[in-house]
Amino acid sequence: MVKAHAKINLALNVNEKLENGYHDIDTIMVPLELHDRIEFDFLPEGFDSMVTCDDVSLPTDESNLTVKALQTIIEHFNIKKKFRIHVHKAIPISAGLGGGSADAACVINTVLKMCKINPSKEELVKVAKQVGADVPFCLFNKPSRCKGIGEELEPIQIKNKYYVLLVKPKKGISTEEAYKRYDLYSEKEHANIDELVLALKNGNDKAISKNLINSLEKPAIEAIEEINMIKQKLMDDGFDKVMMSGSGSSVFALSTSLKDIQKEALKFDLKKYYVKVTNIL
Repeated sequence: MVKAHAKINLALNVNEKLENGYHDIDTIMVPLELHDRIEFDFLPEGFDSMVTCDDVSLPTDESNLTVKALQTIIEHFNIKKKFRIHVHKAIPISAGLGGGSADAACVINTVLKMCKINPSKEELVKVAKQVGADVPFCLFNKPSRCKGIGEELEPIQIKNKYYVLLVKPKKGISTEEAYKRYDLYSEKEHANIDELVLALKNGNDKAISKNLINSLEKPAIEAIEEINMIKQKLMDDGFDKVMMSGSGSSVFALSTSLKDIQKEALKFDLKKYYVKVTNIL
């Protein structure tokens, strides 16, 4: 059983749309203790590789990044062996937490290890980039500044230990829809990422709070008003480091106090929201 860790974005600047359909981004991503668990087994000769999942709402066809990752590395590295891969989901879907990317990266790392294939970091990132924009980050699970479409990784330092409260409305939003809405949105917002990197390194909470900005947040709120309601409640309750992660619809609050995070989690109705207390790795 191998862990596939979720992520949150501490800032996300979305820039111009590229010819390949992706957007140029500048973001800070950090891994969370929250994780899916994935089982791997070799299959005997005569069987085809298969991917299954305990969440029946998640398709296991080529639209699934786990399937896409397996197909991509089998083709790229000319792998002849067959695999049974089973995903135990804990990271919610359409949440901006990188669940699909985490699973895909875990498949890439684990299958290559099982086959005793040791590519260079550059080749590994090149292959992961073909699967999805967040997959390169999830290969390494280190706090990083990510540029390009997410494949240019610069490790960063975080001085303080932050606990994380995740709150997600029942309704999710796909990455594709979030970016489409962003492209039509007139008021583009951007964080000062250089300032945020320095603030995280020095533990400057005031500067961190100031630069928790996500370009996709306001367009996503137009689709799901609950995102703003969750964010406002967290801020009204005294949390100053609050933002929607990635393309949404999860909202997170950061605090150095586990007690405060746990107390706040109890204020959300579990029938209406996904609520999870975790921490940055």
